[in-house]
Amino acid sequence: MPDNTDVLLVIGAMALVVYLTRVSGYLLGLQVRHIGSLRPVLETLPGCALVAILAPAAWRGSVVELVALASVIALMWFTDSVVLASVVGVGILLGADPLSGLFFAWAGFS
Repeated sequence: MPDNTDVLLVIGAMALVVYLTRVSGYLLGLQVRHIGSLRPVLETLPGCALVAILAPAAWRGSVVELVALASVIALMWFTDSVVLASVVGVGILLGADPLSGLFFAWAGFS
């Protein structure tokens, strides 16, 4: 079993790494913001990261997962409401799972 000192050192090292990552990203962002040719690339990056996460999941997804994904995309397109789209997507996934259906019945939502 690890020593308490070892555990505290590891936690401190992780906190330092997270802090340095955030500060360096902020400082780098301040410098890159002034380069006009990078602006379109920086505005596109969040969408690219989202597609990189969603594409493999959609490729291997079941019918229910694809329906949930299509519902979230449609709701985001028409309503611009992240909360509504998230709640509906999670609701479809949970409602399709038999065990979560039992949860809904237990919670009084059926």
